[in-house]
Amino acid sequence: MTVIDQKRIARNTLMLYFRMGVIMLINFYTSRLVLKVLGADDFGLYTAVGGLVIAFAFIRSTLSSASNRYFAYELGRNRYDELHKLFCLNVTIFIILAAIVLVLAETAGLWFLYNKVSFFPERRGAVGWVYQFTIIALVFNLVSTPYLSLIFANEKMHVVAYSSIIETVLKLIIVFLLVRTTMDKLVLYSGLMALITIGISLFYIFYCTLFYRESRFRFYWNKAKFREISEYIGWNTIGALADMGRTQGLNLLLNMFFGTAVNAARGIAYQVYVNINGFIVNFSEAFKPQITKSYANNEKEGMMKLVFQSSKFSYFLLFILILPVFLETPIILDIWLVDVPEHTVILCRLMLITALISSTHVPMATAVRATGDIKWYQIFVCGALLLPLPVSYIILKMGYGTPALVYIIDLIAAAVAQIMRFVIMVVQMKMNFREYAGQVLLPTAIVSLISAIIPVALVLNMDAGITRFIVVTLTSFLTTAVAVYTLGLTVTERKHILETIKLKSKISG
Repeated sequence: MTVIDQKRIARNTLMLYFRMGVIMLINFYTSRLVLKVLGADDFGLYTAVGGLVIAFAFIRSTLSSASNRYFAYELGRNRYDELHKLFCLNVTIFIILAAIVLVLAETAGLWFLYNKVSFFPERRGAVGWVYQFTIIALVFNLVSTPYLSLIFANEKMHVVAYSSIIETVLKLIIVFLLVRTTMDKLVLYSGLMALITIGISLFYIFYCTLFYRESRFRFYWNKAKFREISEYIGWNTIGALADMGRTQGLNLLLNMFFGTAVNAARGIAYQVYVNINGFIVNFSEAFKPQITKSYANNEKEGMMKLVFQSSKFSYFLLFILILPVFLETPIILDIWLVDVPEHTVILCRLMLITALISSTHVPMATAVRATGDIKWYQIFVCGALLLPLPVSYIILKMGYGTPALVYIIDLIAAAVAQIMRFVIMVVQMKMNFREYAGQVLLPTAIVSLISAIIPVALVLNMDAGITRFIVVTLTSFLTTAVAVYTLGLTVTERKHILETIKLKSKISG
């Protein structure tokens, strides 16, 4: 197998897209039922209280990139003994991290929960249960992180796909149970959600222990390697803080200044954002190990080619989904939900634009992380992403802000962060910006403009309703697909797609 295995990337992408498609459909239906069963206030309360602990979970998701990088790097060099040592060291580090997070959550987090989060006094007991259940789930999530990273490094995406689908189906079953119970629905919902998270975490641990010898944990300590990984993790912590500020930090600000009703609107908008953006997250998992392995084998030219290709495809894959959703957000929300909370439409649209702006960042971030030198990347990029939190707080405190303005500021910060990424790639990775502009920025801009002309014209000239929604959605998919194929792809890429389609047709026949 060559270092850059295009067939494996394509196969893993299809598997993860299948997973994401199923999950998205179930999640949208589940969110509708949860909002209906819990009610707007309890749903908003769950997103706000759970958000405190989810903020710590962002630390987990960001720091897992350390495990991903080191495991993929050693696999790229076929050094399995070293991989085993690194795995054991990573497990030890994440156990320590879980203990630290647990202490912080039960002290500072608990104080913030009862002193800063807005909720009705009679729901104090329920709030406490929700918080504790989520903490328990988070601890299991943290400990299982190296095991999940090992699965990704070995590019066994079908394992993640099937387990994620099972997890999502179980969450749907929970909602049906809520309808029939006489217990406090918010407490029961949070408890069962935590139980599912614990079960999936244990599955990853058992799977790796069964199939990968290098995952058999034994205590291993290497001071020099611990210092190297800890330094990498330390700089990644800045990224975790930026994610925390952009997501749950802004969510808590909305709670402090506007109450749980706006948290419900933000929760719905965030569901749309997460599910659509999830397609890019899944696509990125297919190519990230290949980028790191290419760097480990000193194939810098091949790595940069993969960065360019994956950046362009990431944008196209997201744009084809976002265009119809952005144009028809009101009707989609009306169909999806029983009652649409105020501010949901504008928050949803702002988040979708932000996702599109950031859609090409993962390949660049992966390339920088492959080097292990992430100091300046984290300082400049994550510094930009943290700005919305203090800026929004000041504006809201002065009495001038609105929920929409908070996410407009976040959108601007995302654009600034993207500029910072370009600068880091040019300076640190010696990326040819002219080549990047020609191969990524220009085709994505042309495709976006051409694709949107007819759908926008339809929206302006047709009455809102189901008919327009169907016509605009189908037209958006068609115009985007044609524009991507004719204007967004190179001759080689088009040829490769045609060959893949012919091969699939022969297999099916």
